[in-house]
Amino acid sequence: MSKSNELFKVLDEYIYFDSAQESQEYAKNNPGKTVVRNSELDTLVESVVHKLVQKQPKLGISPKMILDHLNEHVISQDEAKKDIALAMYYHSLKSKYSTNKIISTNGPVMIIGPTGSGKTFIVQKACEFIDTVFIHVDTSAMVPEGIKGYSIGTLAEEIVEKSKYNIHKASHCVVFFDEIDKLFNSEDASEYGPRVASQLLRLIEGTKIKLSDDIVEKIKYSSTDELDTSNIQFILGGAFQWILDEKSNKQPTMGFNNQTVENTNNEITLEDLYKEDIPKELLGRMSTIVNLRKLSENDYFNILTNSKSSPLKEFINKVEFHGDRVEISDATLLKVSMIVAKSELGVRAIKQTLNSMFSNALFDTADGEYKTHVITYKEIFN
Repeated sequence: MSKSNELFKVLDEYIYFDSAQESQEYAKNNPGKTVVRNSELDTLVESVVHKLVQKQPKLGISPKMILDHLNEHVISQDEAKKDIALAMYYHSLKSKYSTNKIISTNGPVMIIGPTGSGKTFIVQKACEFIDTVFIHVDTSAMVPEGIKGYSIGTLAEEIVEKSKYNIHKASHCVVFFDEIDKLFNSEDASEYGPRVASQLLRLIEGTKIKLSDDIVEKIKYSSTDELDTSNIQFILGGAFQWILDEKSNKQPTMGFNNQTVENTNNEITLEDLYKEDIPKELLGRMSTIVNLRKLSENDYFNILTNSKSSPLKEFINKVEFHGDRVEISDATLLKVSMIVAKSELGVRAIKQTLNSMFSNALFDTADGEYKTHVITYKEIFN
C-alpha cells in the first residue's frame, strides 16, 4: 500500500487503511483503539504534546508584567528596569515558595547611578506592582548597635510597623539601603562606616533580630518575638561618583593604527568595587550589579510629558482641582528639561523648578474667579 493511499491510521500503531469502511470495521472489532484521518494526525499529536508541556503559572505576575509597569512610570534606564523587574519577580516567589532552596538563593542587588537617576523610584514602583512592603534607609545616617541613633534594631521595628505588624509581610519585604557608598568614600565617609557595613553583612546573610516587647504585643497571626531577615530582598544603592571620576580621568589608550581611544565606559563593575575599601564579603553577596546612567534633556522632557508619574501632572492636577485651567508650552518644558539636565540634582530638580513656576497659580487658584494660568519658565538655579 503506497503512503498516498494511507488515508486512515490507528493512533500509536503502524496500521493504515485506504478506505473509511476498512477503518470503521477495524475500530468496531478492536474496542479501545482510535482511528484517525492520516492528514489529521500531525494536528492531533501537536495538540497532545502542547497539553503535556503547557506550564502552570507560578504567580499572577511575570517579569515582563513588572517591566511593563515600570515602563509606564520610569523613562529610559531600559536595562536597569529589566534587571530590577527580574529580581523583584524572583523575590515575590519567596513569599509563596520560601522553603524552596532554588528560589531562596535570589540574592541582594546593588544599584549604582548618579543622584536623581531614579534608583529609589524604580525599586519603589516595582514593589508597588508586586504589593510588597518597601523600606527606604539612608545608610549614611545609620549607627552601629549599642549607639543611640538609627540602627539595625530600629530598622527591624520599622519594618514590622510598616508591615502593619504582619510578620510574614515583614519578613518578605524589600529594604533599600541608599547612599551605601558614603560608608566607604574617604571624603565624606561615616565614622561608623566599617562597623555599620559589618552589621549590614550579618543582616543580608540572614539573621534573627530580637524585637521590643511593645512591637511583639502588636504582632498579628504569630507568637514570634524576632524578625527573620533570611527572605528579605536587600538592595544597596549608591552613586560611587569618585570611581566614575577616576575612570573618566584615565589617560586614553592606544587602539588600532596607533589611534587614541577614549575611555567611554561609564559603568561600574564588581571588579571596580573590589579595588575600593569595601568589604569583599559584602560585595561577594551581591547577585546583580545594576548601573543607571545620567538622564539627558530628552529624558527629562519625556518624564514631564509621558510618564504616568510625571511631577508636572501633580501641579496641573492641583490647579485643575479648583476648576482652573493650565497652559504650559512645549518650549517652556524644553527649557525646564535643559536646565534640569545641567543640575546635579537630577530628577529632584524638576519638582523644585516646577514649584517655583507654579507658585503664583497655586496661591491664586483657591480664591477668585475661574481663569487660565499661563505657566512660564522661572529661573531658580544659577
